[in-house]
Amino acid sequence: MRACLRQTAWHRILSDTPIHTMHVLVVHSEPRFFREVKALLAQQEAEGAYLPSLSGLRLQLEAQFPDLIVLEQCCLAAGGEQFGVAFDYSPRLPIVFLTSADSKRISAGEERNRLAELLVHMQSQSERTRSAQVIQVGQMRIHAGRMRVTLGDGWIKLAPIQFRILRHLALNVNVVVSHHDLASAIWGAETADDETKRDLIKVHIVQLRRTLGPPFKNYIQAVRGQGYILVDPESEE
Repeated sequence: MRACLRQTAWHRILSDTPIHTMHVLVVHSEPRFFREVKALLAQQEAEGAYLPSLSGLRLQLEAQFPDLIVLEQCCLAAGGEQFGVAFDYSPRLPIVFLTSADSKRISAGEERNRLAELLVHMQSQSERTRSAQVIQVGQMRIHAGRMRVTLGDGWIKLAPIQFRILRHLALNVNVVVSHHDLASAIWGAETADDETKRDLIKVHIVQLRRTLGPPFKNYIQAVRGQGYILVDPESEE
């Protein structure tokens, strides 16, 4: 198999215009605070989720990545390390609105107005960037902004590392990507020569192909001694 296959128009970056609903995660020790914020979110046609602390943040990110996190200062002080770990392998970061307000303060006054202004601004920016880039390879579409993959008529969400692997391969479709380059794209250049990362990539590739399922798992192929390649089936000779 050749290291580089002819690229065709079947691999392209498309304009995708989904109707985007803003997702807001509220992390606050007081449930009533969330109820007050939820009323504000409804005015902006945004959806909200609630956590009483940062201990469940990583699972929440996997279930629904937020555009905005409204975070109580005492929750950050108590779980700052958990906050950092949750975003270790995330290719993007949400906006964080840090607050010391309780439910009484948020129900009226300056803090509520600040949050309302931020929501309006974010909705405006979202409308401007709604034409997000989507990478298409064959019948597979990789939605970078939403961290999900459309496969034919269905779609799946991937673990952050697996999504980064797939996206990096898609950006180099029909070209062999070395273990070194993959590791650098996922964990940073300083760890690219770490042999343990090569083994981790292999494990994630196996899991990724299993998640993609037939016939899409065959899009990703290993090239012995070199790395991996994402093959556009419409361009393979």
